[in-house]
Amino acid sequence: MPRTGRPRSFDDGQVAGKALELFWRRGYAATSLRDLKDELGVLPGSLYAAYGDKHGLFLRALGRYVDAAREQAAELDGDGDVLPRIRALLLSVLQAAQETPGRGCMLGNTAAELLPADETAGRLVHDGFGALEGGLEQGLLAAQRSGEIRPDVDCGAQARLLLALMQGLHVVARAESDPRRLTDAVDAALAPLTDHP
Repeated sequence: MPRTGRPRSFDDGQVAGKALELFWRRGYAATSLRDLKDELGVLPGSLYAAYGDKHGLFLRALGRYVDAAREQAAELDGDGDVLPRIRALLLSVLQAAQETPGRGCMLGNTAAELLPADETAGRLVHDGFGALEGGLEQGLLAAQRSGEIRPDVDCGAQARLLLALMQGLHVVARAESDPRRLTDAVDAALAPLTDHP
């Protein structure tokens, strides 16, 4: 009869979610095993048994963030006008910066802290950015088909520009006492999509 081992004494989804919040707030290097134990209420031995080490738990948490990015991206392609949804996504960056100052985007934070040295984290960051870029591109293509944006817009290039704007907003908003001041940058980026040359 195969051994199944001891059952876990914690909920994986709950632990990964709390770990995500901690890593997102403090960064990978600044989060100690003691921080994880105190925040998650799980003994280090249980964490090692479940995830291998701190890095394994970090990757599990980062994977949850990538899943959320995929969900955000999927919401951009649907019925109705697309540009208001893209604008709302970009403005949500500013709202988040106001509600949780300094947290930024976990994909961008991970890229700045761990890449290119950490190849596994790099693949997850690439997947997350790719999902956002793909969602933006599909949304823009749908907007183009419906006549919401100009027919000559290069939707792929524009999606990459909007992704870069999102990441830039995450960083610049950290230095703003009122991140909403950057709203005009969002509108300036979207205006050329509908303005005829």
